[in-house]
Amino acid sequence: MVENVIMQVEGMTCSGCEQRVGKVLRRLDGVREATADHRTGQVRVRFDSAVTDHAALAAQIETAGYQVTGDIQGPSR
Repeated sequence: MVENVIMQVEGMTCSGCEQRVGKVLRRLDGVREATADHRTGQVRVRFDSAVTDHAALAAQIETAGYQVTGDIQGPSR
């Protein structure tokens, strides 16, 4: 099932950070779209919940060196 989530992420300071976060998320199986905005600190992800989950998304972001501080919009269908 396809879900959407908007996560609040700290540590993004430039467009390079946006690209990095989007790129590492798109490497995960099941991620269909991932965009980040350093100005708002938001990361929007569209993913297949049968393949990956919210915890894996957050872990991938944190592995890239950023901190997930919460959700603005939790997973929804």
